[in-house]
Amino acid sequence: MADATAAGLRLAGTWGLDFPARPGGRSFVEMGGELLAGPPGQDGRNRQDGQDGRPAPGAPPPRPLDYLVVAHEAYDATPAGLVAGYLADACPGDPRAFSLADQGIGAPFSGLRILDRIHRAGGLDDAALFVLDPAAGAVLALGGTGDWALRTVAEERAGAAADCLPPLTGAPAPPLASPSAPASGRAPGPRTAYLLGEGLRDLAGALEATGAMVRHAAPGQGCAGVWRALPAALRGAAGEGAERLVVADRDRGLGRLHLAAFVPLS
Repeated sequence: MADATAAGLRLAGTWGLDFPARPGGRSFVEMGGELLAGPPGQDGRNRQDGQDGRPAPGAPPPRPLDYLVVAHEAYDATPAGLVAGYLADACPGDPRAFSLADQGIGAPFSGLRILDRIHRAGGLDDAALFVLDPAAGAVLALGGTGDWALRTVAEERAGAAADCLPPLTGAPAPPLASPSAPASGRAPGPRTAYLLGEGLRDLAGALEATGAMVRHAAPGQGCAGVWRALPAALRGAAGEGAERLVVADRDRGLGRLHLAAFVPLS
């Protein structure tokens, strides 16, 4: 059981890549290797090591990892090995590694929830969450350091898009909220930022009408959509003075809303 009084998981860094379509696609091992090689524009990002066409990891997480989680919705089109094991070998430390699937777009949110509970219980200092989709991928470096903290991860039943508004606008307020801050269940103030996945595009207008800042993930990227867009959303939220950033998507097939709320620490 997580200790609610303990410090929550922090976001030490995040980056992502688009994976343009090509004949035969990419294996998850190859995609993970491209992500390991670093953010876009970093020297050597797409170097090949010459072994089975796998990219050489040029910039793994700098600190030894305790845990490594791979989350995906679609399945590996061209299996070339166990991606969690491959990434665990390529990253520093000796992390416990596992994959999460069969949860639709909710797999990365589940990964965050699991890692946060382990961290609050004192079971990890540093971890990495890899989110893979045939069209895009993202990495979240997580642990006890970083400028943004994970405040909550939630899952709600949402048979229709309109069912998502109450839990979205009732996202937890930041620490030490002022008396004028909105109460739970009411419309958010103008210092709330949202990053919405493809399943929530219909709600953008309703949220913007409250004064909230809304950004969208690119379509067609599955469970990786919001996480691929997270770096830009964090920069935008910080520049706009947002007191929290709510990352959310809705799985229409499963009728589930998934959201994660981050708050800045400076």
